[in-house]
Amino acid sequence: MEYALLVYGQETDWDRMTPEQREARFTANRAFGRELAEAGVRIAYGARLARPAAAEGEARAADGVLEVGGLWVIDVPSEQEALGWAAKLPLSESGRVEVRRCDGPPRTNRPVGTEKR
Repeated sequence: MEYALLVYGQETDWDRMTPEQREARFTANRAFGRELAEAGVRIAYGARLARPAAAEGEARAADGVLEVGGLWVIDVPSEQEALGWAAKLPLSESGRVEVRRCDGPPRTNRPVGTEKR
């Protein structure tokens, strides 16, 4: 069953990070993805989400406001397992992760990015 791990945080956290801290975050997320793969978990999708074009030029969200900034869609047998993986996700200091079951039809095992549009 597929579960979405929705990653929330304050956009202002990202703005305050140095380039080195941002690279460390990317490295931690790549390591998380490798751990999933090595455990045999199928990753249906994973991405850092860009800010909506409609919000470009606007001030970033104020401190204390959490916004979705990334997601992973993983295929695991149970919600308990999805929650276990969510607990391992690298998060910012203000970050949190929400786990939601995906109710769509099961996907095939095609590599990400090869889906027909």
